[in-house]
Order: sequence, then C-alpha cells, then structure tokens
Amino acid sequence: MRRAIIFGSSVATIVLLACLWPVLGGSKVNARGAMCIAGHCCCTSRAEADTVAAKETHERLTLDPNQFDGPAKQAYQVAEKNPGLLAQLHCYCGCDREYGHQNLLDCYRSDHGSKCEICIGEALMAQQMSDQGSPVDQIRDAIRRRYAGDN
Repeated sequence: MRRAIIFGSSVATIVLLACLWPVLGGSKVNARGAMCIAGHCCCTSRAEADTVAAKETHERLTLDPNQFDGPAKQAYQVAEKNPGLLAQLHCYCGCDREYGHQNLLDCYRSDHGSKCEICIGEALMAQQMSDQGSPVDQIRDAIRRRYAGDN
C-alpha cells in the first residue's frame, strides 16, 4: 500500500512538472520542431518572417546604421545585412531580462545596440566568423564562451 501511494504521488508530480516546465522557462519544442531552451530558439523562423514582412512593407528590421559611428555603425550594418544570423544568437548583456529581447537582432531594433559593448562585440564576432565560413552552432558556442560569464 505504501509503495502504491509513493508511486502514485511520484507519477502525479512528474505529470505536473511536465505540464508546468515550459511555463517555468524550461525546454520546449516550437512549431517547427526545433528545441528551444529557456526561450532561446535555434531556428530562424521569426527572423525570416520579419524579413519577408519588412521587404513587403519597405520597413526596416533595424535602425539605420548611418545614425551611428565607429564599431556601433559596423554592428548595425551587420544586423541590417544579416538579420537571420543575429536572430539565431543570444545576447549575453542581460537585455533579455531588462528589455525582453529574445535574440541579438532585437538589440539593433532600438539604440540599445549602439550603447552596449557586449552587443557590438557579439555582432562583429558573429559576422567575422560567418565570413570565415563558420556554421551558426560554432558561432553561437564561441559567443557563449566569450560573453556568457554569469549570464
């Protein structure tokens, strides 16, 4: 009898945890079948949809790079030229918690990317590695190693 109670409560706990896991920020599978961990997804569906919508309405995905100088301008040029790449990368400056950013591309939709050395460094590093032929998973891992810290 005691084993049945322990087993039953264990099963109920597992079912409850499985139902609440996505709400608590755990892993989940998105509509395309890609695994998303803590809201950071490996697919580019959002960026692709945004790119198509922006082209159809002639809207910008990012701020105009000509508003900025130096490395900030270069980073905004990267975001403008390759939004699909930045949409697949997590930003480690903490803007996900502070501003609700879901990926590195979001940093360049406002002036946040121009004021943050981490955002600028990540975008420039991503472009350099992409130009060298590195796949996205290697770029993601390199950025994580360099910028993640306690984040």
